[in-house]
Amino acid sequence: MFKFGTDQKVFHIGDIRIGGHPGEYPTVMMGSIFFAGHKIVLDPLKGIFDRDKAQALLEQEAAVSEAYNVPYILDVIGETGEALINYIEFVTEQTSAPVLIDSPSQQARIEAVRHFDGSDVMPRLIYNSIAEDYNPEELACLKECGVNNAIVLAFSARAMRPNAKLKLLTDVLLPAAESAGVENLLIDVGVLDVPSISWACMAIREIKEKTGYPTGCAPANAIYTWEKMRAGDTKAFRSAASAVLTLLQSQGADFALYGSLQNAPWIYPGVATADALLAQAGRFTGVRPATSDHPLYKIFQ
Repeated sequence: MFKFGTDQKVFHIGDIRIGGHPGEYPTVMMGSIFFAGHKIVLDPLKGIFDRDKAQALLEQEAAVSEAYNVPYILDVIGETGEALINYIEFVTEQTSAPVLIDSPSQQARIEAVRHFDGSDVMPRLIYNSIAEDYNPEELACLKECGVNNAIVLAFSARAMRPNAKLKLLTDVLLPAAESAGVENLLIDVGVLDVPSISWACMAIREIKEKTGYPTGCAPANAIYTWEKMRAGDTKAFRSAASAVLTLLQSQGADFALYGSLQNAPWIYPGVATADALLAQAGRFTGVRPATSDHPLYKIFQ
């Protein structure tokens, strides 16, 4: 249990606050919907999907979030611009939660940004992400459309160690994001495989100490390719996955992408418990919960 030696940035996006010292604000969970292979998607190119099943997932997420005081951002993934726009329009009608503009296609993300430029939902959209492969068109679009929220992906095959991630971030990615006029930056340190999560923990702590930006990562893809654990029973896998998330929290992570929304019911209790314990330890580090909607008040009271 610790407190950072530098001031920590806290950003207000939609209805949530993200950032700060361990125990100050709850860890924000980011669950994914409409990802490649998601069974509720009927046409991934046009963005046609089973609306009833999608709505059920969103309602479940909201209910579990309320039960444990764990805030969330919805990771909306689309293969094409058309699909991504359709998905975001649906999700933003169903919930007031912030939403990631996410796609493996940079062009699809740009199309979505331009589509929602000037709309009422734009302030709660988060561009995912400004990465090593950014280009002038992408940055110009973000600046032109007034995008204020973005994830910065501090990940590169040439920057795997924590100190290398910090250098990539400070020398390349933060200047790029700042040139695009983006103010609310969330730093994703990147994960390659399950063992690399240990380095991600170290990078999270170092980057928050040096920059103060809200920082986290996306362990989901690595966890779900963890064949040894997935080959066992479901309880063992869920236990191991929960351990990964709480380890990240113990090192100061402000957010984590945990995988499909359907996993929220077994993900949130462990995350809430870790947050409550971190807040309880704040009695000795001089940090108090900065919100009345903290897991501390659900878990121990």
